[in-house]
Amino acid sequence: MLPTKDNLHHRGVLDRDSRSCVAGCDSVESSQHLFLHCNTFGSVWHFIYRWLGISTVVPAQVSAHFNQFSVSGGIAKKRCSISQVIWFATIWEIWKERNNRLFNNKECSVFQVGDKIKSPAVRWLKARFVTLPFNYHGWWLSPFTMLGIC
Repeated sequence: MLPTKDNLHHRGVLDRDSRSCVAGCDSVESSQHLFLHCNTFGSVWHFIYRWLGISTVVPAQVSAHFNQFSVSGGIAKKRCSISQVIWFATIWEIWKERNNRLFNNKECSVFQVGDKIKSPAVRWLKARFVTLPFNYHGWWLSPFTMLGIC
C-alpha cells in the first residue's frame, strides 16, 4: 500500500484534516485520486494519451486502468509489455512529482512531467527488449508508430 495521505490517515499517522491532495484540489489524496482523477496529476494521463494517439475513458480504479492501458497498444504480448512499461513510468513520475511538491515545495507543469515519463520508459524498454528498433526522435513524437504498433 502506497503511503498516500489517506492511507497514512488510516494508519494513524496523519489527522483527518491533513488528507488533502498536494495539488491543492481539496480532495482526499487516495491512490485513485492521485493517479487517475486529480485535475493536476490526472492531466498527465491526457498528455500520455495524446502522445500515444489513444482516445479512452479513464476507469475509476487504478487496477482497471492498468488492465485497460495494457491492451492500448494491441493484444500481442510484446505490445502489452510496451504499454505496461509506459504505464509504470507514468505512475513513477506522478509519484515523484507528488513527493517533489510535498517535500521540496517545487512543482513541474503537466507538460514537464509528461516529458519526464518518456526518458525512463525508453530506457526501461531498451533494457527489456534489446532488439526493438529505437529512434529517439520517433519515440518522442509517436512511440507506437515508431515501434510499428499503430
